[in-house]
Amino acid sequence: MSDSSLVRVALNSDAATLAAVRAAADSQSGPSDPNYFGNLVRQNEGLVYVAQSNGSVIGYLVLQRTPHAAVAARKPIQLWQLYVAPAFHGSGVAGQLMNAAFVHARDQGHDVIWLGVSEHNERGIAFYRKQGFEAVGRHLVGLGEHTHQDVVMSRAVT
Repeated sequence: MSDSSLVRVALNSDAATLAAVRAAADSQSGPSDPNYFGNLVRQNEGLVYVAQSNGSVIGYLVLQRTPHAAVAARKPIQLWQLYVAPAFHGSGVAGQLMNAAFVHARDQGHDVIWLGVSEHNERGIAFYRKQGFEAVGRHLVGLGEHTHQDVVMSRAVT
């Protein structure tokens, strides 16, 4: 990311740009309605972070205080969503967002961050491994014919 970039807690006013990032990054699934993202920011206050470059939102992540049976932890937190606009893939934006997640987790006393990533998302799995995550299990995601396996990965907060 450039010198004019930053990662910060999301605001309600970011909803439309979060929707645009999601639509650009993953047009196959998930919501791209600004109302959804406005609710997401309100319902997860302080747990949604955005990456900005030159004043524009170029990525976001959402944390949730949710346990998982495959994750051994005293106080886990889930990395629920992480999306970066395609033009910024490989630029370090995702790493900057991950750093914000680790700082948040450490500051709030969480001992483990966990996530689920599609077993078909080789790029995502490689990124999370690079960030220190290890596979600890699997779980089914979706409904009906849209069901797939997610790899559950976790990492200790240090």
